[in-house]
Amino acid sequence: MRERNDMMGDCSTMMRAVRKAVRRLPVLGWRTACYGAVGMLLIGGYDGGSRRVLLASSAFAVPSSPHAHSARITRGAKHQRKAAASHHAENVANSETLGQMHIKPGDPLLDELPAGWGVHVLGVGGPQGGKAPKESSTHSVKKVARPPHTIQPAEVTATKPEGHPAAAGAVGLAAGVGDASVPSQAVGHIPAATASSRNRILIPVPGQMGIAAYQSGDRLIILVDGRHLMDIAALRGDGMFAQLSVTALPDVTMITLPVPDTRALYLSQQSNGWVLGDQPPPAVDYTDRREISPTLREDGLYFPMRKPGRVFSVEDPVSNTPLLVGTTVLDDGGMLSLRRGVDYDVWPSLEGIVIAQHDPPQVTMKAVAKGDLLQRADGRPLSDLDRAIYASDVDLNWLGLKNLTPAQARERYRHALIAAADSTPGERFKKRFEAAQAALGVGIFPEARAIMDVALEDDPEEAFRPDVRFFLAATDLLTGQMKGASQLMQQWPEQAIRATKLWQGLYEALAGGKDSEAAHLLARDMPRLMNYPEPLRSFLLPIAAETIARHGGSAEWHALDHLPEGSAYQFAKAVRALRSGREDEAIHLLEDLSVDKDPIVAEKAMEEGIALSVRDGHIDSEKAARQYASLLPDARLAGRDGVVNMLRAGANIRAKKWEAALQALNQVEDTPLQQDPARIQALLGKALTGLMQDLPHGASAGQSPQDEAALVRGAALMRAYLPDLLPSDQKGTLQLSYGQLLGRLGLADKAGEAMTTAIPMITDPQKRAAGGDMLAENEIKRGLFDEASATLAQTAPNPMPPQEAAERNRIMARMAAASGKPEIALYLLSADQSSQGADMRARLHENREEWPAAIADLRGMVEHDLPEQGALDVSQQLLALRFASDASRAGDVGMLNWIKNRVGERPFEGDAGRMFQLLVSPEQD
Repeated sequence: MRERNDMMGDCSTMMRAVRKAVRRLPVLGWRTACYGAVGMLLIGGYDGGSRRVLLASSAFAVPSSPHAHSARITRGAKHQRKAAASHHAENVANSETLGQMHIKPGDPLLDELPAGWGVHVLGVGGPQGGKAPKESSTHSVKKVARPPHTIQPAEVTATKPEGHPAAAGAVGLAAGVGDASVPSQAVGHIPAATASSRNRILIPVPGQMGIAAYQSGDRLIILVDGRHLMDIAALRGDGMFAQLSVTALPDVTMITLPVPDTRALYLSQQSNGWVLGDQPPPAVDYTDRREISPTLREDGLYFPMRKPGRVFSVEDPVSNTPLLVGTTVLDDGGMLSLRRGVDYDVWPSLEGIVIAQHDPPQVTMKAVAKGDLLQRADGRPLSDLDRAIYASDVDLNWLGLKNLTPAQARERYRHALIAAADSTPGERFKKRFEAAQAALGVGIFPEARAIMDVALEDDPEEAFRPDVRFFLAATDLLTGQMKGASQLMQQWPEQAIRATKLWQGLYEALAGGKDSEAAHLLARDMPRLMNYPEPLRSFLLPIAAETIARHGGSAEWHALDHLPEGSAYQFAKAVRALRSGREDEAIHLLEDLSVDKDPIVAEKAMEEGIALSVRDGHIDSEKAARQYASLLPDARLAGRDGVVNMLRAGANIRAKKWEAALQALNQVEDTPLQQDPARIQALLGKALTGLMQDLPHGASAGQSPQDEAALVRGAALMRAYLPDLLPSDQKGTLQLSYGQLLGRLGLADKAGEAMTTAIPMITDPQKRAAGGDMLAENEIKRGLFDEASATLAQTAPNPMPPQEAAERNRIMARMAAASGKPEIALYLLSADQSSQGADMRARLHENREEWPAAIADLRGMVEHDLPEQGALDVSQQLLALRFASDASRAGDVGMLNWIKNRVGERPFEGDAGRMFQLLVSPEQD
């Protein structure tokens, strides 16, 4: 007990020292004070059977003497090794006490840490900061391919030269952990932490320092520009980060982390440094990060970066390969794939550029404006310029792209065809695939697809390879086969996910429906697309440029700043100018482009000109539709008549010319390669909805011949175009309206079929119940009482609103009356206070010649529906005539006088007036 009290007293003393260091924050600055606080580390253990608490100052503290600092580290390290060898079991128990003494939430040490991170200083206990983010379901990994080198241990250095201020710009390490579930092994006297599948370390690199990261063998290497030493005794992480080590090299700090398995590692930049973890950063799509896409310059191979750091030489600690490393100050990403060259290799990296020198060294690299430049040491051109600008396996190997002149590309294609024809069965598919890739580089996309079709007929098992599947989908996109091209959107191997995003953006641009996402993906990879061979680039780049201009925003438009010359790119600039409010510039560009020699560009410019005239109010929608129709000959020549017909349909819809809009959409079916299915469905739904809304309303018996003809025409159009609308709630509503229309035309059986088809497509419970009411009424008229009962039961909403319950009572009353059960019908209607209920009761009483009861119900209808003043419409006149007739049959003089006074001298139409006067006049003897 005494030993425990002594230990707790020592702990209290240390905690007071930590608080004191934090209180010095206004004087020392937050970094110096916090590093001083972190330097007070608890290390628990035994020494000669007596319990002790040792105090070890970290490299981040401001020491009074560098020699004393080194001595304390040495004694602490020896004590750790001794205690770990003799008392491991009690050390685990000790960890429970020490693990509680971590930094509290809100401590200045945790300032600037992003929300969503659970973070603690390595070796100081459990997690602090915010709650750990939820487990990500996305495993999109930016993995580094491992060069086949022999693994050798990296040397770890923990020395600090005299006179080097540890607190000035020191690079420290912290670790973040998520929800822990599996305990980790204890290291020395460090408390046994909990291993987690969600470990992270924070590397607080100052903002002006560059960083590079890559994987070699089974180790992740992080190189930090500048000599900033770290105290290894204070660097203890959880799980896989427990094995992290630091090597101090001249002007470079090397952080080495063994990777025990195939897990992915993620590196991201935060406001206070870089974070490395085995899960993606919270709320970040790691597959959407930047990548470095090299380009060729006259003086070498250029790796663009927003803010490059220092370039230095270093030896890879695993393979001893001499490296040229280009660091980056900002999160610019790295190289996606390994590329072997004649004079050098480009290693894949998480951040920065890593160039492996061959023996003897042949290349040099230096930092230039906005990037790094790779050159041969002897000044000659690089020997692999045909492949140097392609930084991913997708471009290099799956598509087989090469940077060749048109003549060189044709020669490559010719040689590839000959090699495929002369190939042995064992090499047959490989050579044919290479021939198809060569055809792609020449720009003859149908031939590339045809070669693959032949190759797969002989070797169908090769179709399951990811590179083959991707190549097939890409050639389908290039030949307009959108169904096959949709395979681009499938899940690809983890190491290829980032590189496939460009082609997914191209598919979304052509397929439509996700235009904003397509613009984002294309803008991010525009430099990569600019590197494509000219035949491929000239086909894809105008599509990308127009998509970015039309559907992107200010964040994406910067990708259009360096487009090549040409009218197709001028058109993209005109669209961008139009959307960014520079209308005069846009009008000038469109006027020039409308007479361009390229028929596609000229036709697009005229389309935009019409749209601009409508927007500015110079022409109305009806005139715009006529102008679009006048463009059809030019559009047909440009292969864009389907697009123009969709524009014409939209203009006719705005002008409420429904039939003309449907006819324009019908012509789009003849141009399948130009179809935009989502847009066609939207236009078709609007046109059919407008058509139904504009049809004449009212009872079919009172329709004029013109209205009757309009109803028949509307029914014919609905029958012709409604099947083209895909099943949806909108189609269900339109199908129900179509059934009602057929009922008005006296086609009860056809009306019932239409309504039966419509109800399953309606998802809203109230609309579905209303549809069930209509169908039940139709079935009652056809004498299908059992079917009507089943319809009401199947479409009953839960809960049922009072208004719907009253309507269903009236329907069941009609069913009872039609089946010869008036008593049941009257019972169902007895509580109905609506005019509809009163009308039904009055008719039932009239059929049974119960005139007083009929008069009572009709009087309520008259008081509600027949005003005391004002002209009477036809329905009101007929109601007054009906009341007078029933009162006359009942011989009720009082009711006759009441209705006479109610109507007064207001005239009736036709013979109805004379009949009314005859009924209400007193009888003459």
